[in-house]
Amino acid sequence: MPDTTPTSRRNLPFRLSVPENDKLAMHVVYVLYAASVVTALPGMLGVILAYLKRGEVAGSYLESHVTWQVRTFWTWLLMWAIGVVLAFVLIGWLVIGAAQLWLIYRIIKGWLVLIDERPIDRPEAFF
Repeated sequence: MPDTTPTSRRNLPFRLSVPENDKLAMHVVYVLYAASVVTALPGMLGVILAYLKRGEVAGSYLESHVTWQVRTFWTWLLMWAIGVVLAFVLIGWLVIGAAQLWLIYRIIKGWLVLIDERPIDRPEAFF
């Protein structure tokens, strides 16, 4: 007779709530943000993941990365919204381009610091 019991959670390859996976989650957010350079949907998923991990990483060096990631998303979205509004007077395309370059900068800086397992020095800063 085959075993019909559901697989227990312990047998899954990973669990998001395990502290060892907190760093992995931060890497996933940076990957999703990098994909959002092309389309915005991954960035939205990334900010949701960052918010979900916020409480779990409190007090660790990863907390600064969550702050950095959340602020990156909302500032980038605001820059995009301003660019879309200004697109009707043509300067908006420059704002959108600047927003994309700024996003790439934030991804690279945050990711490199995460790889070194260090906190972001000033996660609330624009640069």
